[in-house]
Amino acid sequence: MFASQTWMRRALLAALIAVPLPVLAELAARFDPVSGAVVVTGLEGASRAALLANPELLRLQVASIKSTRGMPITLQDQGTTLVIEPRFDLRPGTVYMLDLNGTALEIVPPIVEATVPRLVGFAPSQAVIPANTLRLYLHFSEPMARGQLREAVVLIGHDGTEVPSPFLNLEVELWDPTQTRATLLLDPGRIKQGVGPNTQGGAPLMTGEAYRLVVSEAMQSAAGAPLGQEASVAFRVGDAERSAIVPDDWQILPPPVGSHAPVTVAFDRIIDSGAVLRLLTVEDPQGAPVRGQIETDGGAWSLIPNQPWQDGTYRVIVDPELEDVSGNSISAAFDAAVGTIGTNHAPVTLTFNITQ
Repeated sequence: MFASQTWMRRALLAALIAVPLPVLAELAARFDPVSGAVVVTGLEGASRAALLANPELLRLQVASIKSTRGMPITLQDQGTTLVIEPRFDLRPGTVYMLDLNGTALEIVPPIVEATVPRLVGFAPSQAVIPANTLRLYLHFSEPMARGQLREAVVLIGHDGTEVPSPFLNLEVELWDPTQTRATLLLDPGRIKQGVGPNTQGGAPLMTGEAYRLVVSEAMQSAAGAPLGQEASVAFRVGDAERSAIVPDDWQILPPPVGSHAPVTVAFDRIIDSGAVLRLLTVEDPQGAPVRGQIETDGGAWSLIPNQPWQDGTYRVIVDPELEDVSGNSISAAFDAAVGTIGTNHAPVTLTFNITQ
């Protein structure tokens, strides 16, 4: 009995393969730009079954290549459609031929024009920044390609000449997970007083001078679209900031009870805007974190809560790893002498009251 059933299944499969592919209405194939697959419609169930049972009846290849072998694929039956998933991405604008057991269909993945990226932000955004600033941030409108910052970004001095080697050359560029924010590290060896690079080459930024950070028009997005035009940010340099952070010197502006108005923390200096997004938090009177929208320009920090403010005492928690733009932390100044760095690494707590 088992042998008879096996023979019948094989005979049915052979019959399906031998039958030319009929159509329900119109046999068609389209490229799905989201999944990268080719979707075939118009096949009868028996025809789909024949192709699924013997994928060699189907061949997908570049139309200009004359070959009896197609590219590696995976087939999926989705009811009224047959989904063909190529192992390798189909190239936009290339003409492909899909052969379905003798029936040929043409497929051309469309060329999608990449969005032109723009430089949309720079931090510190203040017009005057400390002479010993350690980090600069560039914000782009689109995810950007890696491996081009060293050639694409230059620092121009007040005399119009390029500042030599102002940035720390790292093997791996510093991008946020979205690849829209790049971190530029000014060489700390040239900033820290009394060390070799500082005594030999001096600091990259000089007090009282004007500078321009210039991004080349050739810098490309991850999709391959260039900026198209040069972008630059101008700023002036003030005195260096060489003291440890003292959170008690900050001012907290509490919001009205029952409102969704922001609580604002005004700093006494420019805080690293990338770090403060992670390292400053607020707890409600019950000790739970307050969730909401955070905004900062480095000079101040604000939180717009998801839920209205309650009556009571709130706490602002300052992580000890927080730094200002010059690398000064709560424990010590960036230029602190050996043996003077603080050992207290506990968070600092500030409070503010919201009352009726």
